Amino acid sequence: MIKALLITLLLTTGVWTAHAQQVYSSPYSVYGLGMINRRVATLNRSIGGTGIGVQDDYSLNPVNPASYGSIVSPVSHIYEMGLYIEANTYQTKNLSESKSTGSITNLNYWFKFSKWWAATAGLTPYSNVGYKITATRQLAAAPDVGYTYEGSGNINQLYLGNGFTITPNLSVGFHLAYLFGNITKSETIAPNGESSALTYSNQVVARKLDLDVGLQYKINFGKRSLIIGLVADDGMTLHGKQEGALYDAAADTLDSGTGDRLTYTLPASLGGGLSLRSKRSTIAADLVFENWSNAKYDKQDLVFQDTWRFSAGYIYHGNPNAENYFGLASLRAGFYVQDYALKLSGQNLPVWGLSGGISLPVFDGRSAVNLTYNYDRLGTTERNLVLQKSQKFMIDLVIRDMWGIKRKFD
Repeated sequence: MIKALLITLLLTTGVWTAHAQQVYSSPYSVYGLGMINRRVATLNRSIGGTGIGVQDDYSLNPVNPASYGSIVSPVSHIYEMGLYIEANTYQTKNLSESKSTGSITNLNYWFKFSKWWAATAGLTPYSNVGYKITATRQLAAAPDVGYTYEGSGNINQLYLGNGFTITPNLSVGFHLAYLFGNITKSETIAPNGESSALTYSNQVVARKLDLDVGLQYKINFGKRSLIIGLVADDGMTLHGKQEGALYDAAADTLDSGTGDRLTYTLPASLGGGLSLRSKRSTIAADLVFENWSNAKYDKQDLVFQDTWRFSAGYIYHGNPNAENYFGLASLRAGFYVQDYALKLSGQNLPVWGLSGGISLPVFDGRSAVNLTYNYDRLGTTERNLVLQKSQKFMIDLVIRDMWGIKRKFD
């Protein structure tokens, strides 16, 4: 029941007088299912999320499942897990606030069945909601009304990806993902001086399967190769329920009820990517289209627009014959720019980010510690909107097991 107009007003300072405002994740997670995350691994996060046309000998690339077979022998198993700390700053033309958070980035396990078939099982966040916004609206000839908007929860995805090498140059793959989790959003209206409050809440309980597919084709010329990639997802629909309750000042329930079933229709997407790879480096770029104009969130009068996302990245693979330790390290950098799916107050919101990372070999080079930094910007301070700036620091441990490697024990 949170209408687009009310939400937009909450993100401005010109109409509302905010006595207190707390944002735990992002004020933009008030919309729909919150902040939707792309399925990426440590390699992709350090190159702007790029990966549709990327093949790497030792790293996972869940952006395109067709890439799974490109990891070379004798690597037979890869375990990847990571943590992050995120520092967020929220700004309007008159106010500024900072918050920090942290959690697990993802858990991945890659394994190879045969020379032509490899698979990955993983767990990663699909969307996150976390905000609390309180404000007071001043009404003429009536008591001021206090509004509190709160949201929390997340939807996770447990996925199984399969990659198949059809020919030495052609590979295909697919992900089957199971989305699960809960998101709760509430709106409380409490006139000042009154002993009761009206609270409405919406809850989404996700239990849904999703399928996406990918393809890669490699063209060799000399010591270099050009890799062309495609990915596609036909979108999906999630369901939830609406509940309402009337509380008194002691938080006792005076009345409650369940409203309509809620439907969340998510967009289809289509993406293409290229990478140019040599012995020591890879340059890659992606372009992704998402059909948000066909998306729909019940009980939110929102107008979506189609989006484009462009990203590019560079990887220096390191020198395995280097005489010093840091010569073995892999260096990565990238950036992205994209559209935001919603236009607020008639304003298109710019979204862009920069990334960089280093992969440090450990355990005789069989595994690696990856350090990654992301800087992201969403929104603007124009027309009294909110500019969100995020800095994320990540550490991922990648453990590789290899067939045929004899371990010595003292």
